[in-house]
Amino acid sequence: MRIRLTMLVFTLLAAPPPMAVGQAARDLDCVMHVKTAQSAIDKVTEDMKGMERMPKDQLGYINKLLNDAKKLSETAHQICDKPRNDFERARAIAQAEAARGSAEAADILHGHFMRAMPGMKGMTSASDKSGTDMPGMKK
Repeated sequence: MRIRLTMLVFTLLAAPPPMAVGQAARDLDCVMHVKTAQSAIDKVTEDMKGMERMPKDQLGYINKLLNDAKKLSETAHQICDKPRNDFERARAIAQAEAARGSAEAADILHGHFMRAMPGMKGMTSASDKSGTDMPGMKK
């Protein structure tokens, strides 16, 4: 009888309260991270339309970062669709955040190259806030 009582007490104390389980599910919501990454990828993809005049090497650098972002996002999406446990949810979040980082790096690099191009004086730079953003570029 003592062993059963001890096991019951241990089980009750070891089990996380229902509220903690719900909090863990929200903390590991990989879907939100995947959607944020995809939004960043979509923004850069849209901004890159009509950039055929850009030097091929610069275009290649941006596309490499964007392709990295797409691969990472696809991996995050696959893991997040059918996670087997919380570890996989966390992995999906890591992949999604890496995808978002690559997409944002591509966006930053694109802006850098555009500001350096002749005829793009209207774009704002980090130090000069007097210009205006190029029409069609998303914020």
